[in-house]
Amino acid sequence: MSVMVSMSNDSGIIQESHNNETNTGRDSIGPKCGLLTASAHDIDKSGLRLLLAFMVVWCGFWLWISGGPISHRPADDLTFNSMFTHLLHGQFDVDPHIVGNEGYIRNGHVYAYWGIWCALLRFPLWILSRMDIDMTVWSCLAAVCIACIAKLRTVLLLRRYGPQSPTAKSATDLMLVYIVMGGSETSYLRAIIFQEVMFWAAAFAAIFVYFAIKGLLSREFDLCTLCWMALSAGLALLTRVSTGIGLILALGLLLLTLAVQSSPVAPNRRLVLGQWKDILRSRRTLIPLGILALCIAVTGAVNYFRWGDPMTFVDNRLYIGNNIWPDRLPRESTYGLFNVSRIPFGLIYYFFPVWILRTSSAHFLFEQSQMRLFDVIELPPSSFLLTDLLPFCFIAFLVIALVKRRSGMLPPVSQCTAIAAGLLVPCILMLTAISMTHRYRMEFYPEIDFLAFLGLYLTFNDEKMQAVFARCRNWMSAALVVSVVASIVVLILYQRASLGPAQEFLRNRIVQISVLWHSGAAWRLG
Repeated sequence: MSVMVSMSNDSGIIQESHNNETNTGRDSIGPKCGLLTASAHDIDKSGLRLLLAFMVVWCGFWLWISGGPISHRPADDLTFNSMFTHLLHGQFDVDPHIVGNEGYIRNGHVYAYWGIWCALLRFPLWILSRMDIDMTVWSCLAAVCIACIAKLRTVLLLRRYGPQSPTAKSATDLMLVYIVMGGSETSYLRAIIFQEVMFWAAAFAAIFVYFAIKGLLSREFDLCTLCWMALSAGLALLTRVSTGIGLILALGLLLLTLAVQSSPVAPNRRLVLGQWKDILRSRRTLIPLGILALCIAVTGAVNYFRWGDPMTFVDNRLYIGNNIWPDRLPRESTYGLFNVSRIPFGLIYYFFPVWILRTSSAHFLFEQSQMRLFDVIELPPSSFLLTDLLPFCFIAFLVIALVKRRSGMLPPVSQCTAIAAGLLVPCILMLTAISMTHRYRMEFYPEIDFLAFLGLYLTFNDEKMQAVFARCRNWMSAALVVSVVASIVVLILYQRASLGPAQEFLRNRIVQISVLWHSGAAWRLG
């Protein structure tokens, strides 16, 4: 499937500038690589517009049918409306009749634990005096489109730094189709407030990754790039804490790496300290840190007025739903919100979903671990190795290049490592979390996307990797088909699934699958 897209000469995330790149940045990538000239583009502007229009229709269709009629929307979809109205009066609670069992009671007031960003998006409704309107579908669509556009621009930016070859064009087309129709967007298109928060956190993460890749390719993280990364990380923190922490750590490690790389070797300790002071006091360091500090301060203030502690993001002891799930507080007290003992099952849940299968004794596989360690194991079963097979193929190319010591074509490895290390943190948090849900998979995509983009870059610029891609082109196309089909199947299952623990639903609703280990019989559908 061929996609025709072009780069424009305007600045910003949506449109990348041609004339602001330095020759140094281009030449350092390699003699056979460089920016594609406008006349050399094999992808036209009308094709980009067509792709973006399809993205809006595709995502909008699935979100709309998941939302259902307005009369049947859950009451808690107006939670952010209520939150914004209370914020206007300097209050941080919400209407208890709207948030329902998802609220937290403290000092006679009911609070929601979600960040305030999605509430601030309701400002236009307040201007229009229509705070009764549920804008969850439109907010989700906006976030998905922003994330998708940022990822499309990242692929096209990588394409500009690659040679003009059929291999580069084919790899570009595959990734563009995957971004619009694959797992990172399609699998999660359900218009509920739980998912809305995830969509906006993912949008900020996608913008962060775009500017990270831009800085790596140009071999220069200028002030503008770092400020955008800091703003993305800060807004992510105001949206979802785990995503924000990962982006903040990635930016912090990057700034530290840049400081080390920019400090020349000094003959004595006093000069070294002076150089470090100059680096830390530079605008390139202070302004991004100032943006982060402001967002962190706002987050801390919200936490203080909600929970009485700026470092507390949620207090499950106050959860209204504890009367429905009385086993949760004892489990949290014993194992904590995050515990490394959950990692083995977490890998199974996110990559190898055999946990839904039943044995001949009518128990689910690993059921004892599920009941002992987790509050929620949520449907549908899914695997990154199906819904996101294509980016994992490009990650495999990256691993092969590193193993064979062909990383010379990569941007500075230390900077790549710093960013990847920070983005890995949300993945580890989700693998150790007390609940495992389908929407939490979105925490893995900043890391997956970043590594896949590096693998795509190597595919463009390394001759041997181009040869590997050429030999595997049909398999890569098959990987795209698997990603798209699996994403649609998982999306349909997700839209039909109930939120919350899956065990009772599986016992009563799903076909029973018996595993006859010792007899060697095949799976039996009853």
